[in-house]
Amino acid sequence: MLQLLASEYRPLIQDILAYSICACALIWGMGPERAIAAIWLVIFEWVPGLYELFWGVKYQLASTDMFLATLDVAAGLGWVLIALNANRNYPMLIAALQLLVIAAHLARGAIDSIAPVAYALMVTAPGWLQLLLLGLGLARHLLRTKRYGSYREWRASVEWNGLFPSSRKSF
Repeated sequence: MLQLLASEYRPLIQDILAYSICACALIWGMGPERAIAAIWLVIFEWVPGLYELFWGVKYQLASTDMFLATLDVAAGLGWVLIALNANRNYPMLIAALQLLVIAAHLARGAIDSIAPVAYALMVTAPGWLQLLLLGLGLARHLLRTKRYGSYREWRASVEWNGLFPSSRKSF
């Protein structure tokens, strides 16, 4: 695992894996899978690419990178919202892993004595697990759809009547 983390090919391998899984999620997934994939592609693939293109700077892990931390917080907020509303269980795990990444940024900002290797591991390793969870969640969705037919994408929402919820919508 550490050899993969230190490998010069790690970003390329992760990008290929991310584009593959996200493309599959966008093609065969439903709302939650597509939303998770869209957040991954925009926040972790396209925005850093544009940032590097315009400013010529890649993110760095020697100290707290505020650009990278901001991207991780944005992804965390999106994935928590998806996890709270999706009619799936795996988005909760993806969101929880992202909260660990955010905690790593906070710890690195508060304590300078964290080793750069440990910080890099805490920030990059959850991404591999998130992609694995998205792939497994997509496979589970496809199996469930094949076996039982279509099912609800999102949890039942609450109708708002002014400031207070009135009742749940019927399915």
